[in-house]
Amino acid sequence: MRKIAHQMPQPSLKSLQAAEAVGRLGSLSRAASSLNVTPSAVSHQLRLLEAQLEVTLFDRTDTGLVPTAKGRLLLPKLTEGFQVISDGLAEISAKPRPLLTVSCGLAFAARFLVPRLVNWNAEHPDTEIRLVTTSRLVDFDREDIDIAIRFGKGEWPDVKTEKIVDQSIELVCAPDLSKALLAEATASKVPLIVDEQSLVSWAQWSSNVGGKHLDPSRHPVVRVPDASLSYEAAVSGQGLWLAWPVLTRDAVASGILVRPDIPGWDANLGYWAVSTASRWRRPQVRKFRAWLHQTCAAAV
Repeated sequence: MRKIAHQMPQPSLKSLQAAEAVGRLGSLSRAASSLNVTPSAVSHQLRLLEAQLEVTLFDRTDTGLVPTAKGRLLLPKLTEGFQVISDGLAEISAKPRPLLTVSCGLAFAARFLVPRLVNWNAEHPDTEIRLVTTSRLVDFDREDIDIAIRFGKGEWPDVKTEKIVDQSIELVCAPDLSKALLAEATASKVPLIVDEQSLVSWAQWSSNVGGKHLDPSRHPVVRVPDASLSYEAAVSGQGLWLAWPVLTRDAVASGILVRPDIPGWDANLGYWAVSTASRWRRPQVRKFRAWLHQTCAAAV
């Protein structure tokens, strides 16, 4: 008949904690302080552990408790074990930051929003921003978007809208092209950047501002598919761009782009915060809308 091996009762957690604390901190008093108990309670738990294990873990000397050979073998493993437990508890109890998913165009994200998100993170460390960049209208529920930033007149059905900032179109270009526009011999050779997704064309600008400033029909054209590449074309000196100030403010401030002495035009357009009725009043959406208002107002 097979004998059942005798299993030693597992030591209590308190006694293991006491031994680990003494080994790590070097004295009964410091161990007691870290465990929020009395030194005599720590000493009692040590005696219980040693009696149960039938080994001596510490030599009692005039200068204090000194780990024995078996103590030096066990104590590092106790420290490692308690650290694993601590890490595991922290991992399951830590609350992740709420996630706010924001949809906007690539140009708005790259040229305005992303450089300023450091301010959002400083002011709202409890909320993480996830950006989804697209030029199309999003389906909020299907794509799990909390709030979108759209450009236009705010006339989108079945959503809540709030104007963030008005935008009057402005003409910008690289500094060298601005000089070329001033010279009669070279002015008409300056290309015009045509953003194929823009809500305002050169013809509309010309008919509203007046062709006396610049006749679009006399200039060569550089066609690009969106505002993000229009920005790159303008910065690299490829032409004159009908731009929205929010996208060009930083570049103009740094001198990368300049505004030649040619008037812009108010087309009654702007950037809007857009969301569903159910998401509109969520605390994080409200905070982000307020932050957008403040941030855009400081940039115009």
